[in-house]
Amino acid sequence: MQVWREYLDQYADHEGDVKRQIIVAAYHGAGIFGSLSRTLDRAGRYRTLINERIAGFEEGSSKAQDFEDCMLVATFTLYNHFNTLGHQFTGGSQQAEELMAELDEQVKARIESSGQVERSSAAVRACFPLLSLITLAADQSQSVTPSIRKVEQRFAAGAARATTPWEHLLNGLYRTVEMMQIFVILSDSELKGEVQEIASRFQEEDKASDYYLKTRNGFCRLFELGHLLTARLDQTL
Repeated sequence: MQVWREYLDQYADHEGDVKRQIIVAAYHGAGIFGSLSRTLDRAGRYRTLINERIAGFEEGSSKAQDFEDCMLVATFTLYNHFNTLGHQFTGGSQQAEELMAELDEQVKARIESSGQVERSSAAVRACFPLLSLITLAADQSQSVTPSIRKVEQRFAAGAARATTPWEHLLNGLYRTVEMMQIFVILSDSELKGEVQEIASRFQEEDKASDYYLKTRNGFCRLFELGHLLTARLDQTL
């Protein structure tokens, strides 16, 4: 609840400044998915990795000043935490490990000669296939596999249509939010009503055409979904 109050207070403090509100949501998203990894790591198998990534975020966010630098810190932290979650949920599956290694190489290749927005876009785009892999691994009964595949198809179609880094970033971010909705309900069906409320806000705030407003919408909803699941798991475990 402290994290939630800090999010609301900081968001309100930057009323009228869309870029700062994006960073508030993105930073809290980066923090909550680190907390999710830590909550799930009951045996401490990934403790060192998780702590390194959380420490890296704290250091990076303390130094970042302008919007682009802050976006880089947030997006790559999110990517790193989704990577950790991928290892946690796939349990050392060789196929999954190969897929994650391949994805990591693709991200590294994309950022070598890219600008800041392109690099943030690459990180966000890479979050989606990781979350897709996590959700498929969690869906042991394959009850929601058709829904997962539909979101994957929308991601592929959006990537084919995108022509700018911002369009690629939004496609990756929005599809990640959609996949996260499936993942939260799959993890705890009792959260379905709260997920639907977040999904309604997601649709309502998507009416704007401005890239920044859309980006704020995506990061806000991603944090809210991550917080919802992490708070429930923390309470349960």
